[in-house]
Amino acid sequence: MNLYCQSVFQQMDMAIDSVLQMIGTLREEDLAFRPTANKMSVGELLAHLAVLCEADYLIGAGASEEEMDLFYVQSEPAMNCKALQHALTMHYAALKQGIAGLSDEELFTHTTAFWGGVHSRFEWLLDTQAHFYHHRGQLHAMLVHSLKHDPGVRLFE
Repeated sequence: MNLYCQSVFQQMDMAIDSVLQMIGTLREEDLAFRPTANKMSVGELLAHLAVLCEADYLIGAGASEEEMDLFYVQSEPAMNCKALQHALTMHYAALKQGIAGLSDEELFTHTTAFWGGVHSRFEWLLDTQAHFYHHRGQLHAMLVHSLKHDPGVRLFE
């Protein structure tokens, strides 16, 4: 795997682990908690985080909107803590495997998302990292400020 990608994955490993730990502190009933009407519940946010890595990889690979809709339907995890942890681990592994299989030339080849966004595959990886960190921060804030549950998980090294 490209040295730059290895560095990104070192940081992503810690972020993934922190979310797995946060899930491990939750009760099943916490998943239904929705701090803001018309926004995601804790469980819905975790379901999004669980598939995000592979979904963003597929988008960066040029998947069509129809292919992504099918991916989301087929990949939706069950709404329980163990299933969410398993899905997060599985979809993160798919991202790592997909990136590991790319040559440097492929990593720096630009692809276009179905909505028109254009990035190199490496830039899509960085975007995936930012996307994951964004939602991880949302999750932590939901737990601490709305659910009044501090998971006691380190978010940065």
